[in-house]
Amino acid sequence: MFSRRSLCTFALTAVALVLPARLASAQDAPKIATVNTAKVFNEMLETKDLKQKMDSDGAAIKAEGERRKADLEDAQKKRALFNEGTADFEKANRELIEKAVAMQAWQELIKQDMLRQQKVQMRNLFIKIEEATKEVADAKKLDLVFVDQKIELNLDAKTMEQINADQLRSLINQRTIMYNNGRLDITNDVLAAVDAKYKARK
Repeated sequence: MFSRRSLCTFALTAVALVLPARLASAQDAPKIATVNTAKVFNEMLETKDLKQKMDSDGAAIKAEGERRKADLEDAQKKRALFNEGTADFEKANRELIEKAVAMQAWQELIKQDMLRQQKVQMRNLFIKIEEATKEVADAKKLDLVFVDQKIELNLDAKTMEQINADQLRSLINQRTIMYNNGRLDITNDVLAAVDAKYKARK
């Protein structure tokens, strides 16, 4: 028979042997977090400043478009003053065509330039979010950071009638995280890091 003292000694020895293994196991477990890149992208200061600049540029482009349109209408009115087949008509018609072609070329140039700027800005902002995520992860000694898309699937009856099964499947497949209680979320940390760097550059 074991005495009570012997049993206590045995139990403590067993715990001493198991405890380090459990601690080692806990320390070896990967440290994981999530970041909502869409939220960071939409709320970062640089995105807001770029949107404000785009709105300002858009207003200037709209004004220039209205000016060109009025100029084109004036050329049409000028051509209407002459009889078709006369030298004056032919001259006015040529001016009208030149203005119409120039306007089309200008519109296409603006369209392509805006698309290029949008892609470049989107790429650059994502790179900055990626770098900030790495910095936050390194500071918190994280091993892995998942992107949490937060795609909402609370579709009402009217919306469900308007989308087909493939569209619904696509929405479901965009969900990257099934559940997140927020304890492991570093979105606000990444947002703060991105904004701090942006302020330092301004």
